[in-house]
Amino acid sequence: MNNKNVHIISATSFLSGIYLGMMGVIWQPFVLSLGASMSLLGFLESLGGRHGLVTNLIQPLGGWLSDYWGRKPLVALGSIIAILAMVLYLLALGLRDWRLLIPGITLLGMVGISRPARNSLTAESVQANKRGMAYSAVMFFLILPGIFAPALGGFLADLWGYGIILVSAITLEGACLALVFYFLRETISRPTDPVTWREATRALTRMVVPPRGFGGFYLAMAGDMFVWGLGPVILFGLLTRTYGFTTAQLGIMSSLSSVSWTVSQLPLGKLMDRYGYKPFLILSEIIGLLVIGMWLAFASLEAFAASYVLYGLVAATWGPAMLALLANSVSDEERAQAMGTIFAFRGLVAFPAPYIGGRLYDLAGFHAPLFASFLGVMAVTVAIALLVREPPREVWT
Repeated sequence: MNNKNVHIISATSFLSGIYLGMMGVIWQPFVLSLGASMSLLGFLESLGGRHGLVTNLIQPLGGWLSDYWGRKPLVALGSIIAILAMVLYLLALGLRDWRLLIPGITLLGMVGISRPARNSLTAESVQANKRGMAYSAVMFFLILPGIFAPALGGFLADLWGYGIILVSAITLEGACLALVFYFLRETISRPTDPVTWREATRALTRMVVPPRGFGGFYLAMAGDMFVWGLGPVILFGLLTRTYGFTTAQLGIMSSLSSVSWTVSQLPLGKLMDRYGYKPFLILSEIIGLLVIGMWLAFASLEAFAASYVLYGLVAATWGPAMLALLANSVSDEERAQAMGTIFAFRGLVAFPAPYIGGRLYDLAGFHAPLFASFLGVMAVTVAIALLVREPPREVWT
């Protein structure tokens, strides 16, 4: 056990959270400023963004490799890849060439190769009865910068341009790499057998196939990711192109969402443990319908800012409920595989959504991708109610 590892992972989470918060605000206006279309922006998000194909499919492979190469090398590799991605973004800005964004966002998606190693290292650095607190600490420090970083990034970009954000990202991720290299300690012994790519291919194939009996759950979860990818994922680009929102205004919106998420997460977690997780999946979608409805009905900054307070509750009610329900539905032996599969499966199904949303905008304007998301969220709400089963309480209490 090495409790200091949790401190290091928390510190790197805080540092990366700062620049991720700033990048989340300026990314879509930055892409559009280089002459990209909305459909191209959607393609980039589909490739390596939060809903991206690379981002999600790389994680099962990263988990498998971390069992052979160790946790620390994969965590360090993630930082190196992130720095290279930011360098490509900076080159794209200097050369005014959006084509460099394609390899850049592909690399950024590949940063996901380090996530299983980070999660495993956190668990292996503390006693079993302290893992909940360890994960909570890491998550707290990751989302804490979201309170101030988006607004800061928006104001800095408006004053001095996108370059200062990209340079800051490279600097902060470099600090993360230094902390990992000098202070992080390995938690597993590497196997003596060499890695074979045939075994890697088999492992990856297993990880994108839902476990038996979970088809309905996986379908509902993948459907959720797809419909939210149609409009909300490219919303900042839509607002920039349609209503002329500045990066500072987008930063304020994002910060409000983070405040709501941070303040509500722990109380909601306690309610989930008490009343079950499926009701909160449904609640998340219902709040989401209200949020998207506000986006469709209003055009003012004040209305979108108010909607982002509610948007934070969508995140707070969804993620923990989904993971906890899955964790309580499988055995200890199946849990790691199930956790890896859910992200890969969702990513495989949902990766075209941002591109489709961008095409809908090009064809029919601002409201088209958002209305498609609204109808999709309604369908997913019904799917959760009918297809998702929560295990009896005596199984997981």
